[in-house]
Amino acid sequence: MKRFSSSNEFQDMTFDKADPENQKIANKLFFDCEFQNCNFSYTDFESSLFEDCSFYNCNFSLSGLLNTQIRGVVFTNCKIMGIDFTKCDTLMIDFSLEECNVKSCIFSSLTLKKCSLYKSALIECDFVNTDRSEANMSKSDFSGSLFHNTNLFKADLTNCTNYTIDPLKNNIRKAEFSLPEALTLLNAFEIKIE
Repeated sequence: MKRFSSSNEFQDMTFDKADPENQKIANKLFFDCEFQNCNFSYTDFESSLFEDCSFYNCNFSLSGLLNTQIRGVVFTNCKIMGIDFTKCDTLMIDFSLEECNVKSCIFSSLTLKKCSLYKSALIECDFVNTDRSEANMSKSDFSGSLFHNTNLFKADLTNCTNYTIDPLKNNIRKAEFSLPEALTLLNAFEIKIE
């Protein structure tokens, strides 16, 4: 925790194996910082800013992001559980997930155009009313995730698994899907395929 209390602004810094679990890191500014193998479980980042930062192998279980700004952030191989991203400052929210384990997170009503959710497990997440147009969501597992009134226009869902997307209740125009999983799109029509 001492590392984060030393200043309110951090630029071009690398944080390795930081463990501020269950601490408050509020009103901090991080620019072009890299975080590796950090444990941010139950950490409260209220009213902080992360701009052009990278997180590798970090744990964000039940972290607090109230009024936090996330811009140009990349999460790689991170554990992200139980986070309500709608509590962030959503004006310019922009992040990508690559090979992450994400569970029980809320993305509802967010504009996440072109944000990548690549090769990640997004289990039991809420994408209701979310704009995911033109987003790369390929090779991801969406087991138990909720899509309703979701804009998936031109989204890439190739090689995705375990999604339940009703084409009558979501915009899937020009989205890309792969067989055989794409056949689940027909479930809404209550038809039988032999």
